[in-house]
Amino acid sequence: MAAHIVRLHISKEAERNALEVLQIDKARSQLHVQPRKPLAIESNDPRLNAALIIMEQHTEKAISIPELASSVGLSRRQLERLFMEKAKMSPALVYRKFRLERAKHLLTQTDASLIEIALDVGFESAGHFSRIFAKAYGQTPSRLRAQKSM
Repeated sequence: MAAHIVRLHISKEAERNALEVLQIDKARSQLHVQPRKPLAIESNDPRLNAALIIMEQHTEKAISIPELASSVGLSRRQLERLFMEKAKMSPALVYRKFRLERAKHLLTQTDASLIEIALDVGFESAGHFSRIFAKAYGQTPSRLRAQKSM
């Protein structure tokens, strides 16, 4: 990504120089997914890992499950089977967990309003967000935030 920015704002020669300094043979494309394991789901399947990272990158503007499947080269059904086999839950449930974890972080680390946080993590209303959050964490977003300030 850094090399791409250097090329856009400086020049191709500067990009090549930066890659040499970093001892990298070739810059990855902006579509290449950084390998890591979000949400502590252990898998050596690159398609699952790529799907998890894409989910994490799209917490604000949700990507549909069929779009997600397509982006990792699978059909929706193949993606659902892969998630059930490796993560023991559906892609939609994993995606919701990402969004709720992001919301929890925002609730404890920012002063953003509940509606702002709800919209930021892809929920359509603060009410719906609060119900889903309470079901997942056993307390409302407001109560979590109030505990933070104690």
